[in-house]
Amino acid sequence: MFMTGATGFLGQFVLRDLLARGLRLVVMVRPPLAGSAERLGRLMAEIGTDLEACLGRGQLILVEGALPEALPEPTWGRTWAILHCAASIKLFLNGDGDPFHTNVEGTGALLAWAERHGINRLFAVSTAYTCGWSRGLVLETFHREAPEFQTDYERSKWLAENMLAAWSENSGRQLTVFRPSFLVGDSQTGYTTQFGGFYQLARLIALLKQQHARNGNGNGGPTHIPLRIPGRAEDAQDFVPVDFVSRLMTEVILRPEFHGRIYHLTSPERFTNGFIKECFEEYFGLCGGTFTDPAKVLGRCSPDEALLWDQYSIMTPRVVHCPRFDMTHTREVMQAGGIRFPTLDRQRVFRLFDYATAKGWGRSNGHR
Repeated sequence: MFMTGATGFLGQFVLRDLLARGLRLVVMVRPPLAGSAERLGRLMAEIGTDLEACLGRGQLILVEGALPEALPEPTWGRTWAILHCAASIKLFLNGDGDPFHTNVEGTGALLAWAERHGINRLFAVSTAYTCGWSRGLVLETFHREAPEFQTDYERSKWLAENMLAAWSENSGRQLTVFRPSFLVGDSQTGYTTQFGGFYQLARLIALLKQQHARNGNGNGGPTHIPLRIPGRAEDAQDFVPVDFVSRLMTEVILRPEFHGRIYHLTSPERFTNGFIKECFEEYFGLCGGTFTDPAKVLGRCSPDEALLWDQYSIMTPRVVHCPRFDMTHTREVMQAGGIRFPTLDRQRVFRLFDYATAKGWGRSNGHR
């Protein structure tokens, strides 16, 4: 199997799990090969995999390449499938053309490469939020009509999915699409290399705590910070631990009866705004937050609220818009593989915070 995106947060876990299950992989890394191999080796060591051992026994081959500019020639022999994990997670278009350059043009280049080399089976990582501002239950099917998107990232992944769908319509081709929601760290260790979204909000709350605590607020008890939170306590967010998503993907890839479908790799349990608020308050020693109609908060923020909702404005739609995802295909794999969802209870949420705090919220040890 030929794999892209192994140095990404999800990619490294999928690579680990596939190697542990005995699959032979050819992994594309950016040039220069030596530097990328060293980086991948460090990443894999952090999650318990000896990359050198896998290379030494021939189970893993590393090759240079980049999307969409330079895909390698398959000199390693027959390739039975592609696992496409590479992506830009930039939310809005920037000077280098991403996320469209990598997500759309890169997918197009990979499909052309697959056609040239007669590869007819493809596994691709997308996102649950190709649904855009969807209403009702989001099905495990392609969204043929363009929804209203919140970010360029969502649009780029929707465009890529349409290209994949068109490719798969030719006879003899088989496409499997994985749609994870918001990834958080390993459910057992808290390990992550991706500190946006949920972690970004937690970091800003930690900064607010520091600012108010310096003024003596909360001596002997929680620090009181009056904050209006745009949204409703009962609405649920969709966070999934990366190891859960990786295990599901591995199970699907290794079992042909599960190929050719779309999978929502989302949370089967409700992770409500109210519970998230309680976790933040207990972990950081805070009180004073109240849920409020978003129209009364956004654009009308106090200085403290502005730190969260203006700085975090790219994510505030997620507080308001909480789509429900069909998991029929995913639940079938969970049952067949004996895979349980690692409930994000207080202990696990605090473990995520502990790890992120230890890593300086992504500012140390090379994590960005």
